[in-house]
Amino acid sequence: MSKKDEISIEEQTLFRQAMRDVKRITVPNTIAPPPKRYPLRKKPRLVAEESSFAPYSDFDKEPLVSGEDMLEFSRSGLQDKTLRKMRRGQYNVEAKLDLHGMTAAIAKEALFRFLQQCQQHEVRHVLIIHGKGRDILKPVLKNKLNNWLRQLDQILAFCSAAAKDGQSGAMYVLLKNEKREKAF
Repeated sequence: MSKKDEISIEEQTLFRQAMRDVKRITVPNTIAPPPKRYPLRKKPRLVAEESSFAPYSDFDKEPLVSGEDMLEFSRSGLQDKTLRKMRRGQYNVEAKLDLHGMTAAIAKEALFRFLQQCQQHEVRHVLIIHGKGRDILKPVLKNKLNNWLRQLDQILAFCSAAAKDGQSGAMYVLLKNEKREKAF
């Protein structure tokens, strides 16, 4: 011990006098509870067989777009007026899907489930929010969606959203009305 750490005899005496009326607490037969262990946060797992049902490929066929690029796609036969109204955000959005912060694998599964539900409920006009990405030069989800949606027959058209709905960080999607088409 250094000189600073040494306790003088006077200090020891003062301490003992201050503690002379203190009684030791004894608690018989007690066991301290085990320390709480918090489970590790696990990443959500996708069931492999459900993931394989997604009818679109991850193979990028389309050229990469940047976070600020505006997207647009339509099947042949779709009227120009319909696409123009979509670009302006003139259709009522019936359902939304927000993919912010998701990995590509989780977003793929979420998109698949979302489109299934839209078909079941006969939803035609949807908004998908993908964000502009961390790397604004090559946003992952925006490029994946641009590729995935083109592969699906149920997608008639999509385009980047109007400013009120997120502009280049979101897209409007027009879905086929499966039940109406089966009636003909």
